[in-house]
Amino acid sequence: MALKRTPITPDYFMTLALDGELDTGSIPAFCELASQVLGEGSRHLIMDLSLVTRCDNGCFFTVLGIREAIHHAGGSLTLANPSRCVQLTLSRSILRDLLPLHDLGLTTNTTL
Repeated sequence: MALKRTPITPDYFMTLALDGELDTGSIPAFCELASQVLGEGSRHLIMDLSLVTRCDNGCFFTVLGIREAIHHAGGSLTLANPSRCVQLTLSRSILRDLLPLHDLGLTTNTTL
């Protein structure tokens, strides 16, 4: 999995784009980047899922936990631009109503 970050509004909104597999093996890298970005002052994160090629149901439990932690810190985590595999996997998950997907039409171009 590759991660890219693009500031939307400096020190407030940040897009984190995932490229490749999103599964329980790759989620720690996302957790680390989210922690780093929050530590730098961004409070509202957008998780761009348009380039995710594979994902599993287990990763969504971790994403839900990350989202709840960010919320309790006064921020937000939005799941955006889901690839087809993300849509299918989440549609079959019991978490589908807790992790809504948004089509924000974002593009990212800054590499971490």
